[in-house]
Amino acid sequence: MWSIYQTLPETYNYRMMLSRLTTDPLHYVDKRLSTVKIPVTDGKVKEGVTLRFYETKNQRKVELTGDTLDKDAALQQSQNIFLWDRPLQNISAHFRETDLKPLFERFDGTPLVCEFEKYGCLMKTIIHQQLNMSFAYTLSTRFVQTYGEQFDGVWFYPEPETIAALDPSELQTMQFSRRKAEYVIDTSKLIAENKLDLDRLEEAEDEQVIKQLTAIRGVGPWTAECFLLFGLGRQNLLPAGDVGIQNGLKRLWNRKEKPTISEIKEKGKQWSPYASYATLYIWLSTEFT
Repeated sequence: MWSIYQTLPETYNYRMMLSRLTTDPLHYVDKRLSTVKIPVTDGKVKEGVTLRFYETKNQRKVELTGDTLDKDAALQQSQNIFLWDRPLQNISAHFRETDLKPLFERFDGTPLVCEFEKYGCLMKTIIHQQLNMSFAYTLSTRFVQTYGEQFDGVWFYPEPETIAALDPSELQTMQFSRRKAEYVIDTSKLIAENKLDLDRLEEAEDEQVIKQLTAIRGVGPWTAECFLLFGLGRQNLLPAGDVGIQNGLKRLWNRKEKPTISEIKEKGKQWSPYASYATLYIWLSTEFT
């Protein structure tokens, strides 16, 4: 058993972050203890690593606890997920000069957090396309609990090879539509056959990632943008076609009608280079009303 400690930005709002993580039934979160358990692997060993967030008199910190995995590798993977190296104070100061100031006062310091696995992020996003949130999580939970693996109380998404070998009818028994089942399986086949390398997308520009992903049947701009946000942690994404973004801005701007995509994109220019945080905080305003 090992433990390692990391100092967080002083404004890192881990309480709101943990509250949002509880939305996904697959996440192992204890808000009372301020802990979350994440799936971590070195390619051979899989393990659930526990992160405990806390604060001392002068600092906010996180303690990571694991067993067999290399602790430095676990720390790096955790940083890639929780993005605690981001300048949250600078980001907040930027938005306090914009019309999103009320949101950045209310949710101050809430970090952008990536999905725990890149493949899981892409699968989850495809599954959730055009579904209400409740049923979307029902489907992704069924998917993982049927074909994935559980270690140390933590769920790992299935391997792409496992899903690539399925027939669409097997997913249809879980209430997947035929078309969505095909999208999930076909995308998994591309990954299993090394025709799509999600790790290499880390090196690509946003537009290149969008171009490569939207060339896949069943992956549209919204899915590609969400993967950039929650798979790669890109900080300047604004999915203007997202209904949650439109509804959140409608409420914030006291409109009778939702703003148009072009209007959101134009307004979003002032949110650059941190548009992803605008996206997150607008979503938060709709989720925590």
